[in-house]
Amino acid sequence: TGTVMCGDYGSKWLDAGEYFVEIIILYCEDFGVGALGRINKTEWFNTTVSCVEDAMNNRITSKTESTIDISSPIEGSGNYRMGRWARRKGLPLRPLFTRSQPKECFENPKHDKQMCTPLVHRDVPSNAPWRDYQGDDIRGLPEYEFQWGLNISESEVVDRLRRRMNDTSKHLPKICAIGDSHSGFMTKSTLPILKLTGLFEFVEMRWPAPNAIANKLKNSKCERLFVQIGQWPASHYMNPPFSFGLYYEKMKQHVQNILTFLEDNPDGMVYLPTLDQGPLIGKVNGCSDWRTPTRMDGYSFVYQLIAQELNPAKVKYIDTNFIIYTHWDGHSDWQHLISDVRYQKTLYMAAIMLGEWTGPDLDYRYNHNSTEIQLLSRLWGMKQ
Repeated sequence: TGTVMCGDYGSKWLDAGEYFVEIIILYCEDFGVGALGRINKTEWFNTTVSCVEDAMNNRITSKTESTIDISSPIEGSGNYRMGRWARRKGLPLRPLFTRSQPKECFENPKHDKQMCTPLVHRDVPSNAPWRDYQGDDIRGLPEYEFQWGLNISESEVVDRLRRRMNDTSKHLPKICAIGDSHSGFMTKSTLPILKLTGLFEFVEMRWPAPNAIANKLKNSKCERLFVQIGQWPASHYMNPPFSFGLYYEKMKQHVQNILTFLEDNPDGMVYLPTLDQGPLIGKVNGCSDWRTPTRMDGYSFVYQLIAQELNPAKVKYIDTNFIIYTHWDGHSDWQHLISDVRYQKTLYMAAIMLGEWTGPDLDYRYNHNSTEIQLLSRLWGMKQ
């Protein structure tokens, strides 16, 4: 008997044309958020270690190129209608295969460096006009540019933010970026590019730590706070990594303590953005690090549960998948978003947090009325 795989592109915003397709096998057993409908739910929450397969030897599409034809344009749905990455005009078409490091890259520091390069080199010529904002050559997806949809003007959003920041007649809420390097880069690297230096205040926090965050915020003036804490709990520094259940418990109390800090501020808000996914680094492929796409996806799912359960009027999930999802393996340092992607994400989040977003309302990646949400709520005694 054969195996049939079905894919659905209906939610994406796509023009008619030919598209390259790559399918790789990461797991032989179900693990991600989609597994909620097929495995024991308590088992899913208690999952700690889950090793990925060798992506370099488990591509089930052509090693050269596989394509599909989309005969008519697809408008997309939800947040995916707001923007997309499209190939820059004038560049020849070519497939970009998934980047993956052999596990030997970390098991043996003296391993041949050539073996630790991506499956397909994506180096950028030094004189290319689409170089990374930081000016360094990268192996991400620099041949693609972001296009905003739904009549959203990027320059208009940037101008609105700059005017708001410089308007002394209107109160500018203090935005605090809680997390480690992912929040730090947004604050220290991307805001200056947007000419919005000082808009965020960086609050370093690597783990969901309810007591520590309460102490850190005690004397701060934070009014709008966004939390990005997911990389360290899933990293090689934890063995085993945080299960979804443990991550839920710790992060929920973490956010609850932030809400307690904001009790006297009627305009205070907490935002939980989609967690950045990372490429298949050598430690992940060697099963000594668990920052896999599916685990980050699961942690983001936990964010949505927390936003729903605590106080939807004060805690909001920000779905940034339409910006970051296609670049999950494109990080130049194998860890962090390339600055072009982080630029769009920071712009979008800043506009939302300052009330300057003119696009459509947010919607969750997973429907809150779905069977998955209802089942998880029963498991954890959540109030609907």
